[in-house]
Amino acid sequence: MSEIENLGVSVEEYLDGLAEGIDVLELKRLEAKGIPTNLALEVMEIVSKVINGTATPEEIVKGLMILTPSLRQQIK
Repeated sequence: MSEIENLGVSVEEYLDGLAEGIDVLELKRLEAKGIPTNLALEVMEIVSKVINGTATPEEIVKGLMILTPSLRQQIK
């Protein structure tokens, strides 16, 4: 069984985020890995484009750069 990670998000915060179209738990998880909020939101948008097949190759590369700590510095 996998361990549940406490990201300090209340049910109300989660539901408010979903109402705005943001998965707050995913955002907090990315931030906990050291990804700044603006880049975390951007990578979440890129992921949804990848899932629905509309991401460009450039967006995919940028998403990979955001998720790779050694390459993330080149984006800032």
